[in-house]
Amino acid sequence: MLSVIYVSVADPLIGEQDIAALLVQARRNNQRDALTGALIFNGHNFLQLLEGPADKVDACLGTIRRDPRHSGMIEVRRRTIDDRAFAEWTMLYDPNFRGHDDNLARLASSGRLDPQDALMMENFIALGRRGRSAQGATD
Repeated sequence: MLSVIYVSVADPLIGEQDIAALLVQARRNNQRDALTGALIFNGHNFLQLLEGPADKVDACLGTIRRDPRHSGMIEVRRRTIDDRAFAEWTMLYDPNFRGHDDNLARLASSGRLDPQDALMMENFIALGRRGRSAQGATD
C-alpha cells in the first residue's frame, strides 16, 4: 500500500459549499477505490493524506491534480505502508480543526500514525489556527 501527503493552494473563491461538495465526491470515490485518508483546509491551503493500493492512490492523485479548486499541488511525502493510519475514514475532515486534534492524538498514541505525518499535520493545523486568530484580530 501507498501513503502520500500533498499540499496545494486553494482557489481564493472556494467556499464552504465547495468543500462540502468536494468531500461528498471524495468519500464516495474513496469508498469505491478502497482509499482512506484525511483532508485539512486552513483557509488558504489544503493538506491531504491519502492511503491505499498504490495504483488507486496514483490514479486519484492524477484526478486531484486536474481539479480547478486548487493549484500548485506538491507531494511532500510518499512512502510504502503496511497498515493504514486512517482506516476508519474514507476522508477525515473537520472544518474547525477541533476533531483533528483528538483523532491525530489517538492515532499517534496508538502508533498507527507515523510521527512525521503527525507532525506535518499538527503544524499545518497550527498554521491555520494562527491565520484565523490573526484574521479575527483585524476584522
